[in-house]
Amino acid sequence: MSFRVLFGAAFLCSLSACASVKPLPESYQPPEPLPTEYLAGFCYQPSPITEDLRLIREKRKYRIYEGSFEAGLDDFGDDSPITFEYYERLGQDVSPVVLLLPILNGTKHLMRPFATLFAKKGYGVIIVDTVQRRTLLDDLQNPEPSIRQVAQRHRRVIDWAETRPELDVSRLGVFGASLGGFNALYLSALDERVDVAAIALVGGSLSDVLVNSKERRILEAVTAVKKELSLDDEQLAAYLDERIETDTLTIAPHVNADRILMVLAKRDKSVPYSSQLELYEAMGRPESITLPTGHATTAAYLFYLRSRILRFFDRKLAAPPAVGTAVVSPQGCDPVSSTIDAGK
Repeated sequence: MSFRVLFGAAFLCSLSACASVKPLPESYQPPEPLPTEYLAGFCYQPSPITEDLRLIREKRKYRIYEGSFEAGLDDFGDDSPITFEYYERLGQDVSPVVLLLPILNGTKHLMRPFATLFAKKGYGVIIVDTVQRRTLLDDLQNPEPSIRQVAQRHRRVIDWAETRPELDVSRLGVFGASLGGFNALYLSALDERVDVAAIALVGGSLSDVLVNSKERRILEAVTAVKKELSLDDEQLAAYLDERIETDTLTIAPHVNADRILMVLAKRDKSVPYSSQLELYEAMGRPESITLPTGHATTAAYLFYLRSRILRFFDRKLAAPPAVGTAVVSPQGCDPVSSTIDAGK
């Protein structure tokens, strides 16, 4: 065994010793379904998908494609295509699927180590590009349409995966960190096709996270909104609470925590640790990994986390669940009135 392998193993062991891992409480009870008035704003009429796939690389166990297709979501006045990287497993077997959702700036490089490991272990993997509805400043002034649009775009990616004969969408996992973690939470709460999810560096309420975040781009946008609307922090939080119909703390109690792995960071100033803990409690204390890091420095645990998340997905997808991550009523997408116009 080489020195590099031994050093890497020792380093991972030292990191894991600093991580606190907690199981789901044995007393956990399945949640009540998400009220239909919340789900209604995320429903859509699926349209046929014609994808454009371009092979960019071929490995021994998988191929990597760049892909795109039209979203077909008319409610938002957004005609930008959905773009992604697709890691197709080579072989005859049908593969389980993992969706990877990137961070705020949309960069995929932090997700590619997860994609390569999952692909080597037999998963079909899709890294979805992050596309903002408008500017972050505009979204802060009217946040609910952005929440809905992004969730619908991610649901369309699952629609696309269902068209691929080599993919088994009945075994579907989702992982996201930071903004991708928030997106993974919404997708997991709203789409019954998601079997298992890992969410990292996510908190609630959204207004609390936004007003108290020290992440540069969010801080700049929050400062600009406060100046434009002549609001202080407390007033901005109240302003956001009035306009966020589907808050993370609203949906958290209706997520099946038995199918969730949550990653928290004690020194996080972008998504304050207190907000992460509030979401963790609201969700019923799902299985968790707590790291002694800040937001960006969580990247030091990248290889540790991808191993733990892979093991969690393998374990949960080994047998079909009675219920996936989303707990919704059977008539969830029947026409229901909603208080916010998604197109505005």
